[in-house]
Amino acid sequence: MKLRGDVLKKIRRKRGLSQTALAEGICTQATISLMEKQNRLPKMNILTAICERLNIPTERIVENSGSGINDQFNTIVNDLVAGKFEIATEALNKIPVKKLESDFDKQRYYYLLGMVQVNSNKIDEAIFNFELVLTQFATTSANIYLAMTTAGMALAYYKRNDPERAARLTDRAVRLIDNKKLIGSLHQWASIYCQLGELYSNLGNYKDSKDIVERGIELCREHDSLFILDELYLIRGKDELALGDDEQAKETLEIARSISVARRESFVKDEIAAELEKLN
Repeated sequence: MKLRGDVLKKIRRKRGLSQTALAEGICTQATISLMEKQNRLPKMNILTAICERLNIPTERIVENSGSGINDQFNTIVNDLVAGKFEIATEALNKIPVKKLESDFDKQRYYYLLGMVQVNSNKIDEAIFNFELVLTQFATTSANIYLAMTTAGMALAYYKRNDPERAARLTDRAVRLIDNKKLIGSLHQWASIYCQLGELYSNLGNYKDSKDIVERGIELCREHDSLFILDELYLIRGKDELALGDDEQAKETLEIARSISVARRESFVKDEIAAELEKLN
């Protein structure tokens, strides 16, 4: 792989970031300088964190990385978001886990494996793999997988019929995204807001659910992104319905339906229609 330092510098400046600001919480300013001036390729967890902060794919600044592990992980994430759990499982099985070199790659692998398992009701296996992420494969950079894995653990305990522990873990995940400068991409931040909103809603905490998904909605609006925006509006509409605000719920769900039509693949189109039917 070859790093394009000139492209990195151009994107950093376009984002209005100094080298120090880009490096904060990830690496040293000197590392960024070497990347830009000498095309010095850093460790993969640092490279990925920098790209996530700039909200760009790694191939924007790295040549010949099209078949790399990042593309495999990104494909699996997209399959999970679309609810294609069997396809995601097949893709995970093709990753040679014993050949993953960095703790960051192992962290991503076991988080995704845990999410596939929790959605397949393999709860014990999911909890085991989430614990691996939180204990054995912690990285030096504070990336968003810390909060995402905590939320995944909350979902596992909710499915295990342990709502008290699920609620504690959900609150802990919210504290993590509020109190730490976590590194993550737009899609990861939108996903964690959606996941936490759904957890709070399932636990009957509709006000906190509505507040957290509103943060996700605003984030997508700021970046002109439709990514899971229909899911976020769906959760908000269900919360409003549960809180007795039928008129606002109908307006919110109509927005969700419009967005689901605009998206090529909407995982929640039928659920949105069912919720609107209740109101009609």
